[in-house]
Amino acid sequence: MMDQAYDNFKKIFVSESPIAISEDKLQLLYAFMNEMKATNAHVNLTRIVDDRDFIEKHLLDAITCPLKEDADAILDVGSGGGIPGVPLAICHPEKHFTLLDSTGKKMKAVEQIVNAIGLKNVSFLVGRAEDYGKDPKYREQFDAVCARAVAAFNILDELCAPFLKVGGTFYAWKGQQAEAEIAEAGQGPSLLGLGSIRTTQNLILKNTTFHVIIQCDKIGSTPKKYPRNYGRIVKKPLT
Repeated sequence: MMDQAYDNFKKIFVSESPIAISEDKLQLLYAFMNEMKATNAHVNLTRIVDDRDFIEKHLLDAITCPLKEDADAILDVGSGGGIPGVPLAICHPEKHFTLLDSTGKKMKAVEQIVNAIGLKNVSFLVGRAEDYGKDPKYREQFDAVCARAVAAFNILDELCAPFLKVGGTFYAWKGQQAEAEIAEAGQGPSLLGLGSIRTTQNLILKNTTFHVIIQCDKIGSTPKKYPRNYGRIVKKPLT
C-alpha cells in the first residue's frame, strides 16, 4: 500500500508532467527516487534530494525524451546516477537500456537500485566511451544513444556516434546554450556519419529550468578512426 508520501509524489508528478504515466510506472519511479536518495547517503549519485526538484530535474527531464517506437537497444553514455537511463527503462519496459559510466562505484550502486526495484531491462558497462566505441561488440549496435550532463556537444558527438546503428538517433540533453553548442560543433557531426540536427524544446517544465534535447540521426557509418583518444577529442574537437 502506498503512503501519504507517495500520494504527494503522484500529485506533483501528474501536475507537472507533459505526458501521461500509468500507475505501475509511477510507483516504480517513486521507488527509484527513494532508493537513490537512500543510496546517496553513502555513494554520491546526485546533489538533488528535494522530492519536487528530483521529480522535475531528474524524472521528468529524463522520461520526456522522444525515443522512437522501433528503438529497441538504447545506450546511456556517462550515466552516472542512472539518469536518464533508469527512468526511461521504467517507462519503456519493452526496450533494453545499457548504462555506461567510467566510475565503477556509481554503476554498482545503480545496479543495486535497479535490482531493488525489480527492473529487468537494464544492463551495465564500466569503462570509457571512447574505448567501448572501438569494440566491435558495441560499435554501431544501438538504436539510440543518450547523454545527459556529460560534456559539450562537440565532444559528445564523437563519443556517442560510433555506438549508433545507421538509422539510429543520438539524444543530447542541453540547456539554454544548446544552439551555441550546435554552432560550435560545425561540421563535426557530419564527419561522424550524423545527419541534420534538430531540437525538442518541449522540456520547458513548470517551476524549473529550460531544457532542450538535441537530436540527430545516423545516416552513414562512422569512420574507423573515430572515436579518437579522449585527450585529443577535448583538445581539438571536430569542426
